[in-house]
Amino acid sequence: MELKDGNDLIGEIDLYDFDSSTGNCEVSYSIGYDWWNKGYGTEALKAVVEFAFIHMNVHKLSAAHNTDNPASGRIMGKAGMKQEGVIRHMIRNAKDQYKDCAVYGLLREEYLLQRGGNV
Repeated sequence: MELKDGNDLIGEIDLYDFDSSTGNCEVSYSIGYDWWNKGYGTEALKAVVEFAFIHMNVHKLSAAHNTDNPASGRIMGKAGMKQEGVIRHMIRNAKDQYKDCAVYGLLREEYLLQRGGNV
């Protein structure tokens, strides 16, 4: 992710683990601290969600965030994703601590209904 002026790299966002048998994939993102709480994460995730469902014809998009970072869950919610559960000790951080993660998902049919389109 970079600012529209193209001068500042502020983070990254990726679609990955595309499963051609189910049409499902995952999204992850990371934003530099200086750009938190400015709407950049929401803008980027909404754009990638649209790309996944409209251009890639993804069936389901999933994401997860460390439960210590509820702001990331708010970004997912603003992009239309719904929390599906919490996986205990899903990751181990740089401090060698296990952390729980909230898992979010969005189905293509839900996305299209949110946009006011036909399923």
